[in-house]
Amino acid sequence: MAGGTNKKTTGLPAWLVAANAETRAAAEEAMRQRRPQRKVHVWVHGSAGDWPGIVLDWRREGAGWAALALWTKDDGDFVSAWVDAESLSPVVLSDEITNGN
Repeated sequence: MAGGTNKKTTGLPAWLVAANAETRAAAEEAMRQRRPQRKVHVWVHGSAGDWPGIVLDWRREGAGWAALALWTKDDGDFVSAWVDAESLSPVVLSDEITNGN
């Protein structure tokens, strides 16, 4: 049969199995490139104020991203929760701090 088959694993034509694998690999690579940085210092914006925090992990939620963030509130208590990416902004360090001056 032209094109051969992959009967041992799927029973599908070999060309279809190969095309599916290439498409899946391309999709996974695109997802890796779009995934936000894993750990990053952020401002967590809430109705009661803004707090400095750190992102521990990311997950997809619908069409966007949510971050597992850890931050401290004004009373010193730690909070860890999944937060919509829109509720975060990056911490920008001044050149004076980043250069060690």
